[in-house]
Amino acid sequence: MKSAEVRLRLEGERRQVTALFYDIVGSTEILMRSDPEQYLRSVTALNAAAETIVTNFGGFLYQKLGDGGCCFFGYPKQSEDAAENAIDAALELLRKVSRRTRKAADNFDLRIGIATGVVVFSSNSDEIVGTAPVLAARLQAEAEANSVLVAETTFELTRSKFVYNRIGEVKLKGFATPNILWQPEAKRQGPSQQAGNINRAMVGRAQELATLHSAWKAARAGNGQAFAIIGEAGIGKSRLVSELLGSVEGKGVVLQCNKRFEGQPLYPLVTFLDNLIDFSALKAAGSDALGDAFRAAGIDIDLAAVETMRGFAVARSGASARNIRVTDMTGSVFRNSVIDAAIQVLCPCMSAGPILIVMEDVNWADEMTLELLDRLNAMAATLPILVVATSRHARADDTATGLSLGGLPPTEMRDLIAAVWESKPPAGLSDFVLKQCDGMPLYAEQLTDFLRAKYNADQHVTAWKDLLAEGGVSSLNDLLSSRLASAGEARRVAQFASVIGRNFTSDLLAKLLPQPDRDGLASHMQVLSALGIIEHSPNQAEGYQFRQALLQEAAYNSLLKSDRRKIHERIANLLVDKTVPPLPAAIAAWQCAEAGRHADAVQFALKAAEACVLQSAMKEASLSLDLCGREITRMSRRHPERHEFFLTMLELQAVVATALEGEGSDKARRIYSRTMQLARLRPPSTRQGHFPAYWGWWFTAPNVRTQQQRARILVDDMRMVNDGEVRMQSFHCAWATSFHAGDHAFCLDCVEQGLELYDPDLAVRNRAFFGGHDAKICGLGERALSQLLTDRVEASEDAISQSLDYAASIDHVGSLVHAIYYALVHRHCQGRYEEVHVLGEQMLMLAEKHGLAASKARAEMYCGWAELIGAKDKRGAIRFREALLLHQRTATDDNLSIHSDMHSQVLEMTGHPSEALSVIEAAINLGRKSGQTFWLAELYRRKAQLRQSLGDRPTSLRRDLAHAVKIANSQGAAWLLKRAEADLGRIG
Repeated sequence: MKSAEVRLRLEGERRQVTALFYDIVGSTEILMRSDPEQYLRSVTALNAAAETIVTNFGGFLYQKLGDGGCCFFGYPKQSEDAAENAIDAALELLRKVSRRTRKAADNFDLRIGIATGVVVFSSNSDEIVGTAPVLAARLQAEAEANSVLVAETTFELTRSKFVYNRIGEVKLKGFATPNILWQPEAKRQGPSQQAGNINRAMVGRAQELATLHSAWKAARAGNGQAFAIIGEAGIGKSRLVSELLGSVEGKGVVLQCNKRFEGQPLYPLVTFLDNLIDFSALKAAGSDALGDAFRAAGIDIDLAAVETMRGFAVARSGASARNIRVTDMTGSVFRNSVIDAAIQVLCPCMSAGPILIVMEDVNWADEMTLELLDRLNAMAATLPILVVATSRHARADDTATGLSLGGLPPTEMRDLIAAVWESKPPAGLSDFVLKQCDGMPLYAEQLTDFLRAKYNADQHVTAWKDLLAEGGVSSLNDLLSSRLASAGEARRVAQFASVIGRNFTSDLLAKLLPQPDRDGLASHMQVLSALGIIEHSPNQAEGYQFRQALLQEAAYNSLLKSDRRKIHERIANLLVDKTVPPLPAAIAAWQCAEAGRHADAVQFALKAAEACVLQSAMKEASLSLDLCGREITRMSRRHPERHEFFLTMLELQAVVATALEGEGSDKARRIYSRTMQLARLRPPSTRQGHFPAYWGWWFTAPNVRTQQQRARILVDDMRMVNDGEVRMQSFHCAWATSFHAGDHAFCLDCVEQGLELYDPDLAVRNRAFFGGHDAKICGLGERALSQLLTDRVEASEDAISQSLDYAASIDHVGSLVHAIYYALVHRHCQGRYEEVHVLGEQMLMLAEKHGLAASKARAEMYCGWAELIGAKDKRGAIRFREALLLHQRTATDDNLSIHSDMHSQVLEMTGHPSEALSVIEAAINLGRKSGQTFWLAELYRRKAQLRQSLGDRPTSLRRDLAHAVKIANSQGAAWLLKRAEADLGRIG
């Protein structure tokens, strides 16, 4: 008693407790007819026994009242089972008194009242204020001798634990409305009605479960499999998986997909990691701390995977999301590295034993999660992994073995109905339920529960239809709504929670609820848990979730639209004011949109899209951008930020379209053109901030001629901005395009001006966004090629050497590959076959190591060409042709002129001069049309050579060579000019 009093004084707080009052029946009469000393000993013994029993059941005796006492359960130590413990203690106390009084001469009877509610414990005194102790005292006064009366709230929390009698309703002093009185008779033996609803043994699905058990046995032997369990909502997918999980001895990992999280990349994995290692907090602490946390959780992954996971999760500048990643190291490679790391996390120690990976509700999975699932499915065949996914519908390209769940057959449905009824059902009930439910287990369970709650022995089977009509029940959703209604006041809490989503935290819910509901939150949560409506979230330590998605939908749909909007608005206010922990940006955007806060919805949607783009999750980004577009149209045209929101959205849409549909897609070009129309209307001082849009507009130009025009606009528009890096990148665009356009003077001028602005520190960040390579390496490479073609050979050699040396000095694969590619083109132009082959093999090694498909194709092309032309090895022709096909499938051909020239040489060397000529003529036509003219003079020279070998007239050859001379002369390409003039001189 004393220790409890000390603990009470530690702090004042508001908490839900269960109060128990016990009192001796007729204590005054007993005292009058007894010896006072004997009476005192008896009462003292009673209180001592009560204190012992109450303490044993987790409560404490707060106050002795002479002939009785007041006890509390759930304080000082909070307990989810406080109400159950109080009733256990009450029944045990009655048994104790009954045994004692049979032996004692001064026998007496007890009566006990129990109530649950919120009370306030004062920090300044031992006073406890609340309705629970008052109601408990009133109830004990109404109780019969040697019995317990329980309040409605306590009954709701414990109805699955005890056998109850409903005594009736009574108007108690001080309470405005009548109180329903419940009398617990005994603890239920075995599962009760509600417990059965949640945890009863599975009925049916024996064949499917046997298949999964067999697959698990095979996985334990090292031969994994992948299954996709398909079926409509309520058919029993999760129940089947739960049964499997219960048999794998803790080796299961569950990844839960959720509705409205389709726009959050790898949401199920991130949620799983948050619970496992507090991923959200640790990602800000650095790779070392994150790696330590993984190892502490028994996940031994390499440092590169740790850094990849952290890089995927950390917040980065939203502005950088508007840059296109264009290189071999693009989104697909980054996504693959993230998924590789995710697989290491999920399958860290496969040699130590098999792993069951369950992915629930794949119909709501984001695209990256689907990629992860596909990878796991592919791996399962050769590893000790069993992958089981559940979904409402099949995926067209799913490689997993399908397990389609239909309705249960009548025999199994009858068994299920009997299990729910917990005894033999009344005659005709099973047939009635079967007719209504069409084999759906969840529907049958809910309908049987509904009828059982309303059944009485005198009821005829024909009355059951009337019961459904009276209850407004015509579907599974109606039954679930009826189940929610049975929660009493807790139903309102479920409705508020449903607006948050299937998953929620009690902290957010508490801030969301009105004060009266907030006061009873703990009690309401216990009621909802007891009814099987909510449960603790397996992937969130302090979180809850609706037990079934259908329950969340039923609760959400039970609200009027106007009420839903008010709750959404309250959530939006909390999020915008940052008075609650942030929700994922995509969910916050949806909440604000539903609340009618359009500008806030746009801001959150842009934030979500930016994060997705930075994670190379482009399809997920498009979902947030779709919402963003809808909300912008709903904003007032006078809103001061509407124009900027729209421009930012367009910039992101352009990046996404480029990634998903290709840089040459009409959609990407159309969006960039629209973006530039708006951006160039803005004051010149704002152009710096929209440089990524300029760059994307330039990059997605339909041909070199247009790209060259845009490059000059870009340089002019950025000439006066304050950011030197932006000006440097504008020159970066210009020198690349100018070389291809044969404008060598402008190219070299841009290289000179751009490299003067080069900042190696800023280059580290910007390599990924502007070409995927270091700008200095690019500038030196373009300088080398332009100087070679303008016959400044010594300077050209210096530039290509500087490019290779600088690339070797920085740790960036994309830049090293880029430098080698420049050197390959440079040595190819010079006909230095052996060096081409050496460089090609270097590039090939890097490409294979880092998964760079386009670079691999280029390397194979140049190696094959060098083997055939230089070493006269005919196997080189095969290598070249195979690489050319791969290149055409995996890359844009920014050097089509040279590659066509190489192709023609291969054809000529293998005895196909006519085909070689056709390739050259096609390249000439395409070069003239597109504006890629830097090699056009050489193509005309090659055309003349091939026509000569085919016996064409000298006049035709001179005409081709005259074109070559004219083009080379107009470009200042003295090196090409000398080659064309030499051939022309030989023809005469």
